[in-house]
This record gives sequence, C-alpha cells and structure tokens, in this order.
Amino acid sequence: MDKRILTVLILSIIFLAVAFMGGDPPSARGFYYMIWLAFIWLLWKRRGPLETWLQSRTLPDLFLFVGLGLIMIIIEETIAGITVHLLSVKSPSELPALITQYYANNLLLLPGFIIAWYILLKRYEYSLTEVFTLVGLFGLFSEKIYIHVLTVPIMGIALLLPTMFTYIGIILPSILSLPTHGTRRQKSVIRYFTGLIFPIVMSMPFVFIHTFLTNAGWLDPTILTR
Repeated sequence: MDKRILTVLILSIIFLAVAFMGGDPPSARGFYYMIWLAFIWLLWKRRGPLETWLQSRTLPDLFLFVGLGLIMIIIEETIAGITVHLLSVKSPSELPALITQYYANNLLLLPGFIIAWYILLKRYEYSLTEVFTLVGLFGLFSEKIYIHVLTVPIMGIALLLPTMFTYIGIILPSILSLPTHGTRRQKSVIRYFTGLIFPIVMSMPFVFIHTFLTNAGWLDPTILTR
C-alpha cells in the first residue's frame, strides 16, 4: 500500500475515534474502524498462507466465495454492533439483541454485491488494485458517505478511506479463495463502469426484500444509523 494512503487512513481512524468519543452522547463507534481494519491488516499480512489454504478447500467456488463474504459480514457487524452501542446500553446483556439486528439488516443488503464480484472476477480480468478501488467506491455509495461529505465535510472526508477499506475487508478472503480468474479484457472505461454498476444492480433484489421486511415491521434499519 502507498505510504501516503496508509498515513491518511491511520489519521482518519484516529480522528474518528476521538470525534465520536467527544460527541454528545459519546460513542465508541470510531473504535470499530480500529478493530475491524486491524483484523483486515492481519489477514492481508498472512494473505499468502491464507490464499493457499482457501484454494485447497474442495467446496464449489461460488459457495466458498459467497460463504466467506457472509462470514466476514457477521464478524464485521459483530464489531460494529458492540462498539456503536457499548456506551449507551445499561448492561452488556443488551448487546446480543442489538447485534442480531445488525446481522438481519446487512446479511440481507450485502450478498448481491458479493455475488456480483464473483461473476465479474470469474469472467473478466481485473487487477487487485482495480477490484479494491471499485469495491471501496461501492462502499461509499452503499453507506451514503457523499451525504456526510456535503453536510458535515470534516466527518465525511474522514470517513472516506475507512469506509472503502471496510468493504475491501469484507470481500478480501473471498477474492483470495478464487483459484482462477477471468481472462476477458475489456476497455478500461467499460471495465470500471461494469465494476461500479453491476454490484448495485445485483443488490437491488436484496434491497427490495429488505424494504418489504422493514415495511412489515420485521426489520429495524434505523439501528444502523443511531
């Protein structure tokens, strides 16, 4: 990773931790990025052995790719649920019920983007840098970070890199699990456009299901923004 990007990422994470703790009410939300991205850094440092181990599994590629993505979502949402609500609950025993809502929401919202990238990587030739950039941009769109940039610029700008790397982390083991990648080479503009739009399109059926369950009162998406 470029040292300048790494420096900005670290400074952004520190800023978010301080900003959220200094808010009213204070929140440990900023520590979510510290814990999650430290975990992703450890996976990245061990990517060689991890890639070898994952590719030696006998599971079908699609099953393993999507399954790993769902496991990463569960880990990520566990960290998010705990850190976001740690300072607001009266007792730690309240946390499991809150974390369950995080699972219910994002296990419905994010599979489309994981499936989309399986299809893209099996069909087309993307560099790792291109995948990480496009996945990160999807994360900014999914989390509506552009709204934060426009309304509270200092927070929005600080959220840019941590959000991008959060989504990169979700799909990292899935990418490492693929023994073969697509070889079809498209023009850069088409390749980037497809990498941006296709995950959004594939997410739409899951968004419709999530909206239906929310309107039926079975899901509470507001818990993700409290």
